[in-house]
Amino acid sequence: MGHPTYFNDSPLFPNPLVCAKDIVEYGFHEINVRLPWNGIGPWVQETLDWIQLSIRPDLNVLIWPMVICLVFTVVRVFLNRVLFTKIPVWFKLNETSSEKFPESLWKFIVYSITWGWSIYLVFFKEEPLFFNLQSQWMKWYPGEPIEPGVHWLYMVQMGFYLHCIYATLYLETIRKDFVVLMLHHVLTLGLLSISYLISYHRIGLMVLFLQDIGDITLELSKLIFYFKEQNGVECRWPEIGANVGFVVFTFQYVLFRLYWLPSKALYSSLIVSMHVYPDGPMYLLFNAMLISLYLMHVYWFKFIVQLLIKILVYGEKVSDNREEDGDQIKTKEDGDQIKTKEDGDQIK
Repeated sequence: MGHPTYFNDSPLFPNPLVCAKDIVEYGFHEINVRLPWNGIGPWVQETLDWIQLSIRPDLNVLIWPMVICLVFTVVRVFLNRVLFTKIPVWFKLNETSSEKFPESLWKFIVYSITWGWSIYLVFFKEEPLFFNLQSQWMKWYPGEPIEPGVHWLYMVQMGFYLHCIYATLYLETIRKDFVVLMLHHVLTLGLLSISYLISYHRIGLMVLFLQDIGDITLELSKLIFYFKEQNGVECRWPEIGANVGFVVFTFQYVLFRLYWLPSKALYSSLIVSMHVYPDGPMYLLFNAMLISLYLMHVYWFKFIVQLLIKILVYGEKVSDNREEDGDQIKTKEDGDQIKTKEDGDQIK
């Protein structure tokens, strides 16, 4: 096979039809070739050989994420007590908004920091990762060391997703996509761990850059909306701001997660990697996890479309439609009592 279309240079907006054609022609063909059709034994042995050759024994990947997870949890509880739960009181927000405000503010701050960090590493370091997909693989070799800036972003992100698993279970609102959300956190943590251990950190940076921006805009839109009712009086501008923010979020979601994720990250991992390094490790496992992550984004897009239709067509208010009737909803920020919503009852 010859080189794929975007092997040398990937434009800002790759042709999605060309990307789909190349993924089917090159990526799925390579997956089919690598599947253990002749028995799983040789494939397992090859995987174990690659693990011994390419994985860097590093206790950091076990110790630092757990330490940072603990730090995130302690800092979050502290900020909830001294600031995040105070702001709704200062502005006399209603009870529902007051309960949800700390979660959104926390996520907005963390995702803003990590996304800014990933921008620097993707666009302002030596390799032009976004526009030259080869650069994600050309310097790779088994056991390649990871520079400090990337190393610490990985440690922070792994610690954060460990914290997210804990927070989803014990601190945050339980929504109807709870199972998918937990799978997302576990899958992302797995991708981060594997890409760190086998030095696939450049493609890992791309995935982080493409994921985090949507959460920033989403949480900011929620924060704006929570100011809609102050001291029992409804204000129009926060609702307008939240609607505009949600439209921007939808555009970003489509661009970053549904368009650039497959045309940049998946294209690179499925196709460019095996042309640069035909026998690279963990091809099947890593790409299966990355494809699963993309399918989760497609699943969540269903909720976005439903809410966008409600706002633009029916003029309904912004709300998280993962919290609708028939689901048990709980919020437990800062040790507050768990409260539930069943059979369409309003959350209090």
